[in-house]
Amino acid sequence: MDTLWENDDFTVGAPLNPHIPYSEGLHLVIAPKQGLARAWDDPDLAGRTFTLAAKACAVAQDLGLAPWFNLQVNGNWGLLPGNKLSFHVHVLGRNKTDTWAKPIVLPETPGSYHNEPMPEQDRSRLAEAFRTQLG
Repeated sequence: MDTLWENDDFTVGAPLNPHIPYSEGLHLVIAPKQGLARAWDDPDLAGRTFTLAAKACAVAQDLGLAPWFNLQVNGNWGLLPGNKLSFHVHVLGRNKTDTWAKPIVLPETPGSYHNEPMPEQDRSRLAEAFRTQLG
C-alpha cells in the first residue's frame, strides 16, 4: 500500500496491486488507524471513515481521475485462515470503458489478480490534492 494521506485517525492509500486495472479506474483504501474489526463495532468511526471516503471521491473526481465511484466494505478475506478482520473502505473509481455500469468483478482471494499500480504521476497529484483539501 502506498500511503497518499494520513492524519492521527486515518490513512488513505493506493494498493500496489489494485483490485481493478487502472484502465478501468482507480482503487483507494480508506482505513481508520484504530484497530476496528467490523463497522458495527464502532458505528461513529465507521461513519467518519465513509465521510472521508466520500471526500476522497470528490477530490479524485475534481482531478478528472474518474467520473463515478463505488464505495465498498469487503472484509471477506479477513475470514480466511491466517488473516484477521480489519474494517476499511475500498474506493473504486470507474472509467467509461467496456465495464462501465457493470458490476465490478473482484478477485476471490489475495494474490489472485495482477494489476499494475496507479501511475506515480496520478498518485502524486492525489497526494497533493489530499494534503490541500483534507488538511
